[in-house]
Amino acid sequence: MTHPRQRASDQPDDKVTHEQQATNLTKPGSSDYASAQISENTTPIFGDGLVGINKDGIITFINNTACKLTGWRQNKAENQSFEKIFKLSGDSSESLNLKLIRHIIKSGHLIAPLAQQVIKTRDNKELYIDFSISPLDANTAILMFHQLEKDQLNKNHPLLYQINYDPLTRLSNRETLQKKITQLHQNHKKKKQSFSILLMDLDRFKFINERYGRETGDQLLQLIAQRIQFIIRETDTIGRWAGEEFLCILPDADPDVATIVADRLHHCINEQGFYLNEREIFLTVSIGIASYPVDGITPEKLLSTADATLYHAKHNGRNQVYSSKGLNGNIFSIGTQLENALNNHQLVPVYQPIFDIQSGNQVAEEALARIQDEDSNLIEAGKFIDAAIQLQLIHRIDDQVIRQTISRCCINASANRTNFPHFVNISADFLRRPELIKSIIEFSRNEFANYGLNERKDKPLVIEITEQELLHDVNEVKKLLQPFIEFGCELAIDDFGSGYSSLTYLADLPISYLKFDGALIKRVAYEDRARKIINGIQKLAESLELITIAEHIEDQATLDVLQELGVSWGQGYISARPAR
Repeated sequence: MTHPRQRASDQPDDKVTHEQQATNLTKPGSSDYASAQISENTTPIFGDGLVGINKDGIITFINNTACKLTGWRQNKAENQSFEKIFKLSGDSSESLNLKLIRHIIKSGHLIAPLAQQVIKTRDNKELYIDFSISPLDANTAILMFHQLEKDQLNKNHPLLYQINYDPLTRLSNRETLQKKITQLHQNHKKKKQSFSILLMDLDRFKFINERYGRETGDQLLQLIAQRIQFIIRETDTIGRWAGEEFLCILPDADPDVATIVADRLHHCINEQGFYLNEREIFLTVSIGIASYPVDGITPEKLLSTADATLYHAKHNGRNQVYSSKGLNGNIFSIGTQLENALNNHQLVPVYQPIFDIQSGNQVAEEALARIQDEDSNLIEAGKFIDAAIQLQLIHRIDDQVIRQTISRCCINASANRTNFPHFVNISADFLRRPELIKSIIEFSRNEFANYGLNERKDKPLVIEITEQELLHDVNEVKKLLQPFIEFGCELAIDDFGSGYSSLTYLADLPISYLKFDGALIKRVAYEDRARKIINGIQKLAESLELITIAEHIEDQATLDVLQELGVSWGQGYISARPAR
């Protein structure tokens, strides 16, 4: 088993040229390493010192920032007694000591997020620090510390630190990472050099929160953040991207070097458990790789590719590393076509009628996205929607379709042509962007006001979310949807019964419509088991006074069964195809 501190120089030499490049960047004593040590661009002003200490009190590892803060050289500090390097000041509370470190290693407890201490540097100056200590394995603890000004002792972090760092993990936050990528892109574009980013997502992390509680989940994120910093090179930057996602920026790393670093990170997280509160917790990670310039010539393109490769890693079994070599090259050509359509107003909605199953009368319609090509042909969503998700463009599709549907709602309602609901799909990616939601609500208010409909409480707009998109904390989902609810929109769950249903959402959210999973509808006329599932969901919906909708009705036999089961509404080719 590879120790989490293992560097590229410790790996098997199966890629000599590129592994040697990765090794040179991290190997003490090399010229590249020395350059990294003194480079102002690679050491952040508010960097954290990182030290590995074994149960005998011996320092097994000390990073560049810790050396600078304490005044010790790396080769002099490693293998020395911890108490020799971290001498307590006479005014110290003496909380940072070997007894505490041994207790943490033995118990598996984490001391975080912060404690404070005064220590002596090598030249006998007082150094004010805050720190956290966490167990790495059965023999080692990790000390992470940050310098404070004297008047900041027993106070919160300075404002600049709060702005640039994630308060939980003490890593760079998303905004800082984005700025770093932009700066790196500008530098490497001039020098015509490669750099890479790794987007990491902890697999099924929500089950950790559910099993052990959110407090334990937060502490586990802190342990992971500290371990990652042992693995990456001195020149690399790691930060918290979102939730349980981390992003690592690798200067001067081509795709092969990025793969070496990604494999090392994957191995160190997957192969060794995390000691926390007297238990060992194991988890896995999926990693997506993107490199400049082969995977994108702009920061935005690069992040889209990283998101796409991570998506593939997650949807192809998780617990793996993916690069653009594993992607279907057609995704990027589709992505280019889609981006052109979004920029040139060629992304248009078509509308499929929804009818009352008993009477056959139209009672609503659903907006569906299409690309209109240069010959005015319409390209169905099935041919581009997967690429849109993988390339992080789905929120832009949602935005344009919603706006056009809202305008259609207002025109129809003001002319008294139709007064029925207009269904529109919204992705989780859109919902996670509060600025888009705010913009859409403002646009809606203006449109309804322009048509004299602003006094209408119930708006003829239904926000439709697939059941899989709702797999989050119910309070979070409710908070995200609240602006639409307050505006007067109704809610619908799509693909209900697809295997991931959470009845909690039916209890806690003001759902008005329940759409059956289309795969079940296609089987309902020919399989007794599918019919029983639909019947059970229908009875549940009736008890909750919900309107049920069946999609993909393509033949009379299916329609007859749905009429018999009492399904409320339907849509499909048996009634009408989508049209503009």
